[in-house]
Amino acid sequence: MSGKDAVESICNDLGINQKILAETIGVSRNTLSNWKNEKQEIPYWATKLFELLKAQKECMEYKKFVSGYKLTN
Repeated sequence: MSGKDAVESICNDLGINQKILAETIGVSRNTLSNWKNEKQEIPYWATKLFELLKAQKECMEYKKFVSGYKLTN
């Protein structure tokens, strides 16, 4: 996946903008822009962090979904 696709995809998946993504992962907006514009390759740690952030959101959504059900015996 290209840098542009990766950055846009994670922002869309999380429902956040690039400024918030940069703050969340602890990089400057300039660094994120360089990744998006493919001036720098996205580091391995960042791609893994993107995956973790997406998984965390999915878990939170699942937890919210499941909490709507009551267990009965």
